[in-house]
Order: sequence, then C-alpha cells, then structure tokens
Amino acid sequence: MEGLSKNESIKAGSNHLRGLIKEELIEDTPAFGDASEQLLKFHGIYQQDDRDRRKEARARGLDKHHQLMIRTRIPGGIVSPDAYVAHDEISRRWANGTLRVTTRQDFQLHGVLKGDIKKSIRAINDALLTTLGGCGDVERNIMCCP
Repeated sequence: MEGLSKNESIKAGSNHLRGLIKEELIEDTPAFGDASEQLLKFHGIYQQDDRDRRKEARARGLDKHHQLMIRTRIPGGIVSPDAYVAHDEISRRWANGTLRVTTRQDFQLHGVLKGDIKKSIRAINDALLTTLGGCGDVERNIMCCP
C-alpha cells in the first residue's frame, strides 16, 4: 500500500472498514486502538476524551476519560417524531443526557461509553435510522440555517 497516507492504508487493510472493532468491543478497556479509532468514523463514531475532566486528569497523572460521540445520519434532515423521541431516550440512557442537532441536520449523542455502543446503535437502527457514513470522509447533508 505504498503511496497511501496512514489513514488510507488503515482503510485499505481493514476488511471493508471492519478492522478489529468487533474484537476491541469485547475487550474490557475504555478505549479503542488507533486504527479502530480511524475506522469508527465510518460507523458514525468519534472517540474523544471528556474535556471537563482533562485538566484534572493531567494534573493527577491519570489516563484520559474516554467517551464516544455517535452521530446519526439523517438524509435531508427529515426525521419522524418517533425517531426524535427514540433519540431523546437513547441520550438519557446511554449518553450524557443531551441530544445535539447539528447544522448539517444530524443528531449527535455525546458521552457514550464503549460498553454502551452496541445498545445505542441498536436503538438508533430500531428507530429506522443509521450511523453509517455519519462521520469520516463521506458526503454529508448541506448546511442549514440553525
């Protein structure tokens, strides 16, 4: 895979964007490895650390408090009332209790822990929406007026 950037090499060798995500979900660790972190984007997930805890953790010599942001892809920004209510419930059960609507007309759930990814995405899929293509180098909704 000569001539490819680091991220393009990860994608090319990932078995269609699977990589080791499945194996790492089983592990009892709070975070994903570097390669999986890049691949998660195509599944609508960003790995982050809690900004509110970052300074204190550094000062005390502690590891980052890893959490995830899950973005639901909403083509054209049109969502049913039932899907909205489902996302509100997901945000209260498995995220930090906030549901953000982006300028690109998608939903974001912040503060999701690694162990709650499967339940969160299952609930999103049950609401007839998806996270696939919500992040990464993919086409997105056009921006709307907030």
